[in-house]
Amino acid sequence: MELSTTDFTSSDFMATPLRVNLSEHEHEVRVQIRSIIGATSKNARLAYADRRRDQRYPFPHLLYVTPVDRSGKPLVEETVVVVGKTLTERGMDFYHQQPITHRRVIVTIETQAGYVASLLMDLTWCRYTKQGWYDNGGRFLNTVLSPFPEGYSQI
Repeated sequence: MELSTTDFTSSDFMATPLRVNLSEHEHEVRVQIRSIIGATSKNARLAYADRRRDQRYPFPHLLYVTPVDRSGKPLVEETVVVVGKTLTERGMDFYHQQPITHRRVIVTIETQAGYVASLLMDLTWCRYTKQGWYDNGGRFLNTVLSPFPEGYSQI
């Protein structure tokens, strides 16, 4: 499906302010992310510091992004595979080839050792790169059950 900017009105991009008590779920999210970093990063010390308050870890791994509708239902049939860029305890960014039209998504990460984590994410920004890819990122809101209860064959 080809999209153009004329297909949208400015109200399509004006989301209701996010009302989530992040401190309520922050510990669960951090535990999951630390497990992922430990399982995937041979050299977790390669993390680099910058102006952001969280340490970022390079995360060049494939992961699943499943859009979530306004009622909170995962849209499994719209799941895409994206390429991770960096990961922090509060969020991540990744590259993908097609626009993601939903603000909320479930990011499912599977390590080589078979550890799987699914996290609800609020996409807060997106950039179009000159190479024709999208660089998208946001913050984790909570840990969630996998949107693939019967495995990845659902995709």
